[in-house]
Amino acid sequence: MTMMLIPLKDLTALDNVQRFSARRRRELDPIKRSITNDGLLNPLIVMKQSGRYQVIDGKKRLQVIRQLVKTKKQTRALNKIPCVIQETPSHVISEPSRPMLLSGPELAHAIITQMDLGHPPVSVAQRFECGINVVEDAMSLKSLHPTMLTHFNNKAITLEQASAFATIPNPEAQLSLLLQLGPFVSNMDIIEAIKSGETVIEVPNGDVVILPSRTQTPARRPLAATKTRDNIYPLHAAA
Repeated sequence: MTMMLIPLKDLTALDNVQRFSARRRRELDPIKRSITNDGLLNPLIVMKQSGRYQVIDGKKRLQVIRQLVKTKKQTRALNKIPCVIQETPSHVISEPSRPMLLSGPELAHAIITQMDLGHPPVSVAQRFECGINVVEDAMSLKSLHPTMLTHFNNKAITLEQASAFATIPNPEAQLSLLLQLGPFVSNMDIIEAIKSGETVIEVPNGDVVILPSRTQTPARRPLAATKTRDNIYPLHAAA
């Protein structure tokens, strides 16, 4: 999968997307609000044909972008569009489980901000084009050791890794386990084992790691019942 920035003038649609404005104008309004408020969350999917790029997935977003450029809204930001190149018609690109154009800290900060404002988790997931599990992962970060939160904000660990460590109730034990795992923290099988509550894991070098006790871990409350406070989420969107 190749992602690149393509000039707006080089993008075209196989279908006449102008018909959307007359027949389904209201369908474009939520897309316009999303791009205006949050930017483009996921790239368009295109194929290169005759020197131009045909949009395979994202025709409505393309139309909205052109409308915003015409009205001189976000003109500079939309001059070049992030796109994923589909090599052949038979090569289907799977739908991402979270926005591809937001970093982990950016996404977590955006989710927490919207949850703090009282928006329900389902609508937050829909707004940021992610699963409800991603919203839960972001909300779990309040349980992280401050040093681990710094690592997350600096993109040294991912949202998936950070949320796995957040399932360990003792913050000091979280940090100790991170140091113990070292480079193996990037192994997703290990992250899944931590998240699922395993007590013993074997790392690729053959060592056995005993995971911290979870006996004091309360069941995760449904997100709809979760109350948040600004001062317990020391997250900052990445520059």
